[in-house]
Amino acid sequence: MTKGQKALVKRGCILMCGFLIIVLLAIGAYYHCKPNGCHPHKSLSSHQDALDIVRARYARGEISSEEFNELKKNLE
Repeated sequence: MTKGQKALVKRGCILMCGFLIIVLLAIGAYYHCKPNGCHPHKSLSSHQDALDIVRARYARGEISSEEFNELKKNLE
């Protein structure tokens, strides 16, 4: 191989590595920004948190059993 051919191969490798990095970053951005991509049960988790809050309020006596049942029914 001549000097010019070696330089072309080197540039080609650098370009391919750069292209691969860009593709990997694009794939990562897609999965990061995709709705429910990383957290498929996030809505279930927030629902469970709300129900836990209602149960805690009922346990502290802040709400009556009727209010507790109504809130629980609304959350289900």
